[in-house]
Amino acid sequence: MIRSLLTLIASAAAYGFSIGLSNSWLYANRNLAKFPLLILTTASVCSLLYHVLARFFGVRLSFLAVQRLVLAIFRDTALLLAALSPAICFLAATMPSPHDRAPGDYRRFLLFNVVAIAICGCLAVYFRSRERLLSNLARHEHRPMLVASWMLASLLVGGQVCWYIRPFFGATPGTADRPWFTGATPDQDGATSFYEAVLHLIVPSSLR
Repeated sequence: MIRSLLTLIASAAAYGFSIGLSNSWLYANRNLAKFPLLILTTASVCSLLYHVLARFFGVRLSFLAVQRLVLAIFRDTALLLAALSPAICFLAATMPSPHDRAPGDYRRFLLFNVVAIAICGCLAVYFRSRERLLSNLARHEHRPMLVASWMLASLLVGGQVCWYIRPFFGATPGTADRPWFTGATPDQDGATSFYEAVLHLIVPSSLR
């Protein structure tokens, strides 16, 4: 269990460093702590939500079993993201500097990482749930709904935790003087939540 936790922290730190590097060295160094904190905070909240959702759907899983599953899921998520770190670092090194970068390039980079985190998280939930605990519940009618609810809970909790911690997401490109945690402070597009920020990434300003 300790080994899994250390693997999670190291992998999350590697990915956090790579995304922070696209903004500045300060953000890269901060993210050695901020992104693991983001993953651990999300995992802590989801460890309770997963158990509640399992009880809601009538799937009998012990609290300890759920905690072990959550640790495995978020460790795998961090490992998958860490595998993207070399590519993210390459983009950070080859993209224009944050001061010269076009707003569209910055938004595409943000959206790519948001989608990558969501996909890695959903894959980890699906495969770990099937392999570790739910293989003996193949005939349980609520199994698909339970796994889907776990995915949704992870995305919603992780997104909002990311907004409060903001490991460079939601920060103005090139700024290096922002506080560690910006909380509900609006970003450069005026978004006041993670979900609004994602909407701004997807929908052009001319259509809003």
